Amino acid sequence: MRLLLIIDPAVADLGERARFVVDELESALQFLLDDDVDEPADAQLACIKEFHSQNGQRSSALSQALRDYAALAESLKDRLVDADEEFDVGLIAEARKLAEDLQRRALEASPEAGGSAAATTIRNQLLHLMVERVGAIRKTAAHVFRRHPEIAREVTSAYERRRRAAARREKARKAAEAGQANGKPAAAPAPGTPAPPTP
Repeated sequence: MRLLLIIDPAVADLGERARFVVDELESALQFLLDDDVDEPADAQLACIKEFHSQNGQRSSALSQALRDYAALAESLKDRLVDADEEFDVGLIAEARKLAEDLQRRALEASPEAGGSAAATTIRNQLLHLMVERVGAIRKTAAHVFRRHPEIAREVTSAYERRRRAAARREKARKAAEAGQANGKPAAAPAPGTPAPPTP
């Protein structure tokens, strides 16, 4: 979180309210359009939700989400009020203002790129140290439990096992293709390696 605030300080001041407004508009639109009637607004809301489903906490993402939900809510404003008399129409204008404020604050903070670069460097250094430490622990565990493969397997990286297996399969496939190109029979695949598909 501290890294995020250094890189994108606008989120510290406006992020919480921006997310609240986005959630309120999305909830109101969802309530209105959940009526088993297929209309263009349904597709618009689905597209907006899909587009912003993977948004992080950056001000640029929040700003765009605010604009998108405000635009759809504006086009359905009268219906929103009819469907829910407690709907706060002012949220639409607030969403637009928050979007502008977030964008402005982000631009104002851009000259402080040095702080962002320094924070990113620290993060990368910490990640590098963590990767080295985890690698050393796994290497030691593999040696200590070398006669107990079921235990060693628990402390090894599943990702690395999949990567090595994929590399072996790729090597076997290329060897088979090279052999076929030279008129030689394909070599038998290594144990546990599926044979390449025949054309």
